[in-house]
Amino acid sequence: MKHRSTVGFFVVLTVLIVAGSAGLASQWQQTMLLRGELDGLRDQEREWKALRVENERLRAQQIPAAELAALRADHVAVARLRAELEALKKGATQGR
Repeated sequence: MKHRSTVGFFVVLTVLIVAGSAGLASQWQQTMLLRGELDGLRDQEREWKALRVENERLRAQQIPAAELAALRADHVAVARLRAELEALKKGATQGR
């Protein structure tokens, strides 16, 4: 009888060791997957920070809306004045 309980003990012990090892392997694999995901998220965060800095730099260089409106108005005025100048030149040439 003693031999049977010793064999049973070793069988149970072997099953526990195998089950524990499988559990540890599964946890290790899950940990590695999570670490990889975390590294990817950290890289993504660094990229977002760089993009935010670049966006702020570009916004600082942007012409204010009021100044842009004034430049557009000046551009329209220049075109109108050129047309008037051409009309005056034609009038002066026809008057001779």
